[in-house]
Amino acid sequence: MKIATYIIRFLLAALFIWTGIEKLFLPYNPSVFKSDTGMTDPRFFEFYDLLQATGYLYFVGFFQLFNGVLLIFRQTYLLGAVMMVPLMLCLLMTHIFISRYMDFIIFDAVMFSLNSFLVFRHYKILKATFLKSQSVWI
Repeated sequence: MKIATYIIRFLLAALFIWTGIEKLFLPYNPSVFKSDTGMTDPRFFEFYDLLQATGYLYFVGFFQLFNGVLLIFRQTYLLGAVMMVPLMLCLLMTHIFISRYMDFIIFDAVMFSLNSFLVFRHYKILKATFLKSQSVWI
């Protein structure tokens, strides 16, 4: 189980470090980007162009890079995996509802499943931290 955890951590770290660097430092070329996926709904490219034009992709890229780096180190990988849950859900839902490109959906679902494996290995710790029993409801 330890080896599987290391492999998943480094796979996700490499993926998100690369995608973060790509969004932050590599120039965005819409024509190359759009030629890669002919089966994608054109509205996805409009959405992506909007994210690029507003600078929001830099925010996403920063957190992809940051979470990827957190996944590398044993002391911080759980924090990185937990922080990656909403980011990966947004990516997955973007492809489900906007691009509708099955390859992206499958890829994002697999990555989300791998990340969920990392998170749920620490279920007891996370439950004790976030779901503390309370004597009152409010």
